[in-house]
Amino acid sequence: MLARTEFRPGSHLKLGSKVEQYPHVQDFNRQVRTVLSQATSDDHEARFERLQSVIQILEKAINTATSNTLESLRLLDPRYQMSFYAEERDAVTQEVRDVLASSSGKSGGEKESFAGTIVAASLAYVLTPDGYDKPVYCTVFLDEAFSNTAEAVSRRVLRVFKELHIHVNLITPYKNLNLARESARSLLIAERDQKNHESRLCEVTWEEIDERLEQQRQQKLGIEARALGVELENG
Repeated sequence: MLARTEFRPGSHLKLGSKVEQYPHVQDFNRQVRTVLSQATSDDHEARFERLQSVIQILEKAINTATSNTLESLRLLDPRYQMSFYAEERDAVTQEVRDVLASSSGKSGGEKESFAGTIVAASLAYVLTPDGYDKPVYCTVFLDEAFSNTAEAVSRRVLRVFKELHIHVNLITPYKNLNLARESARSLLIAERDQKNHESRLCEVTWEEIDERLEQQRQQKLGIEARALGVELENG
């Protein structure tokens, strides 16, 4: 699915997973196998001792004082025994350019692109039922997801959402309207009356937004000009 998207120019991500071999989990599994293998043994004392050892480990793991530790979670829940990674592959040759087990050691833009791509892929996976090749329920809301992200990275990540057939609703500050312009067909502005503590939504067109931005630009220009003692002619 991610082969249709672009992680960086000329590359895409391929996600993978592996089971981590934690010593305490391996030791516990060995003890369980030993207990099961001796289920029909006549050495009842030895069977009891080995079973008691397994029970003691489980009692410690489920104890309220230790059940939320990473050691206990890895023992009790197979999900915590998994680790995930992403291969950056050349879009043409499929050659592995890089392997990312985390975003450490990457630049700010690479981290943002990596995180955004993983979020999009995760949503697409969760929202795509068995037997389908794209999400059935595909509407998601991103609340200020790109407020502090470079526009070039934001555009790339939004293209990933689009390629994965996820319908994105951007909740974004006014300063990010350029980004919204490229990704949204319609626009709702939330305005707040600070005096009366009331809020309202108004639907506007991009033409109206352009007019409003131009008015703000002219007002700012007039304020700066008057501060310098310059009079501007209207029109």
